[in-house]
Amino acid sequence: MGKLVWWIYYNPDRLWVKWVNQIYLKGQNWDDYQPGTDISWGWKSVCRIKDKLAAGYSNGQWVLDTKGYTIKSGYELLRQKFHTVTWHKQIWNTWCIPKHQFIAWLVAREALLLKERLLSLGIAADAECLLCGKGIENHIHLFQTCEYARKIYDELGQLLDVALPATDLVYLIGSGQHSQLKKGVLLCAVLAAQYHIWIQRNQARVAGCILRPTLVVSQIMKLLKMRVSSRLLPNLVSRDVMWLSSVKLYL
Repeated sequence: MGKLVWWIYYNPDRLWVKWVNQIYLKGQNWDDYQPGTDISWGWKSVCRIKDKLAAGYSNGQWVLDTKGYTIKSGYELLRQKFHTVTWHKQIWNTWCIPKHQFIAWLVAREALLLKERLLSLGIAADAECLLCGKGIENHIHLFQTCEYARKIYDELGQLLDVALPATDLVYLIGSGQHSQLKKGVLLCAVLAAQYHIWIQRNQARVAGCILRPTLVVSQIMKLLKMRVSSRLLPNLVSRDVMWLSSVKLYL
């Protein structure tokens, strides 16, 4: 459709453009033309696209590409722009379980329906954290500073011999000075922890009971052992072997 708009500007000798000029434009300036109400849906669509692409034209010249209008430059103008995120490589990696990745993606986007948001929608009666009862249940509290979550992170950190601070763990691990294998294992552990925290939060809401942090950590460590055993390669470097042995993930 953008190409059709471009043709009207720069290809007056095309048969279709001649027909458009004769039937619709009738000598009117294409920049100022507005369709009437008694014309075809197809021509109205072309006019709507012209308005959407108006920001790419200046004095009748397409300014987003030196070669003139291209489908790529038109798409870049129309598509919604987003900021580049820092966590995508850490979440979408081959070490982690897909369902854990999905929850971590929602956490990073702050898209889970937690009580703070539900309260603002008039659905929840209060915003108190279901796991610790000592804070407002939002993404930062539930997955970083909640006492229940911190116990899980602290126990995991002790077992994996690494510090897991109360900040953006996914980004810190991905940008840290660890080997690729260690990053993969730690990211798998943190994403699994976020998943289990979310599951226990829902369990507290539905059933009114939750697992002890020690049991959650035990489940995560079993998962890590299975992931390590299924992905180990014969050319492991010595420091990775030493670390996996020290944390009892490699025997």
